[in-house]
Amino acid sequence: MNFMQDMTKGSPLRLLLSFSVPLLIGSIFQQFYTMADSIIVGKFVGADALASIGACSSVIYLLFSLFLGLSAGIGIVISQHFGAGDGRSVRRGIANSVYILLAASCLLTLTGVVFARPILTILGTPSEIMQDAAAYFQITSAGIIAVAFYNGISSILRALGDSRTPLIFLALAALLNVGLDLLFVTVFHMGVTGAALATAIAQFASACACLAFSLKANPYFHIRKEEFRPDTGLMRRMMHIGLPLALQNAMIAFSCVMLQTVINSFGAMIVAVFTATNRIENLVNQIYIAANTALSNYTAQNLGAGNTDRVRAGTRCCLRITACFSFAMILVMYVCGRLFMSWFVTDLQVIETGARALKLISLFFLFWGALYVFRGTLNGAGNASFALISGVLEVVGRMGCAFLLTAVPFIGQWGIWLAEGVTWILVASAGAICYMRGSWTKTHLTGAGRAAKVCTEP
Repeated sequence: MNFMQDMTKGSPLRLLLSFSVPLLIGSIFQQFYTMADSIIVGKFVGADALASIGACSSVIYLLFSLFLGLSAGIGIVISQHFGAGDGRSVRRGIANSVYILLAASCLLTLTGVVFARPILTILGTPSEIMQDAAAYFQITSAGIIAVAFYNGISSILRALGDSRTPLIFLALAALLNVGLDLLFVTVFHMGVTGAALATAIAQFASACACLAFSLKANPYFHIRKEEFRPDTGLMRRMMHIGLPLALQNAMIAFSCVMLQTVINSFGAMIVAVFTATNRIENLVNQIYIAANTALSNYTAQNLGAGNTDRVRAGTRCCLRITACFSFAMILVMYVCGRLFMSWFVTDLQVIETGARALKLISLFFLFWGALYVFRGTLNGAGNASFALISGVLEVVGRMGCAFLLTAVPFIGQWGIWLAEGVTWILVASAGAICYMRGSWTKTHLTGAGRAAKVCTEP
């Protein structure tokens, strides 16, 4: 079966929806990695154990986010060549991506394993949860190479229009993660360490299975020996797009790390509240991420083929979809906030505080969706400048607002969630301005595409 899809022709709405649905389902399954850990640990071990996972989650995201950026850069370059019909460059891009991902994963694994406790100490992690937080951080860091290659392979497959294959193996890994969580935590009583091991094992299984299937089924993965020769020009282009995206993700994650220091200052109860609300927000975020990824690949293929009008049409479709979803989620958070919080903990104070926080943050969901749409178009065009602007605004907005708002007496702890909302407004506004200026329409492949479509084969 051929899962690849040419997104340079056909209805933009139909293409984006058909591409987004597997992404959305896959993203929800991916949340099971962290949600399963949080729910099972929170229910069977306790609120302090849940807080220990939350205390290091922002730092772990910082490490993982670098691979998301590098993988996105790799995928965008490959997608542009696929849209232009240059099969040889697609294969060479896949081969050269191995060097980038391997080097980055080795460096970041070493960082996470060796410096886990010092990093958590700098963040002001409460002493009662330090041991469990450090163990979770180190074990998760040991599995970074699996995260790197799963995300790299998935990004390449999506660049070729295939959003279904990553879903299949991610779903299997999510189910494996839940099963291992239950085994290690409830049967073997391994606590937070067991939850981290379950996640690492599931990630390795997902990466290996996805790679094996791609080598067998996707013709672009049938790479000739000479195509593995390092191509500095191709890697430089991947890094030119990927590094700003990685830096953008790193700055977003860094701002979350700094926000964690504010959260930690309010004690273990607020850490537990934020951990649970953050997991719920991440579920909502999956439709925005799906729209972002679909639009990024759609944009890259169509700019490779010189179809800027199709990119604009796709952007308008995604804005309408995310706006409708955002308004629906406001209602859901007001009605079901307490129910969602009760998934994670039984402590009534944590549940009540979390439900109020969800009502507050939902008022900003419309801006959250818009920033992902504009980011998808601009990232797909390889617009490195917006990636950096976006990252800087995330840091300034999240850090500055968190410190300022929580210091206001009548706001206090609620400034944690207000800071998120203000940050989304800033980034969405910057994305809208960059999109309307139109400089994203100019890429090195624009206009080269349709004529080249028949020149090369997979």
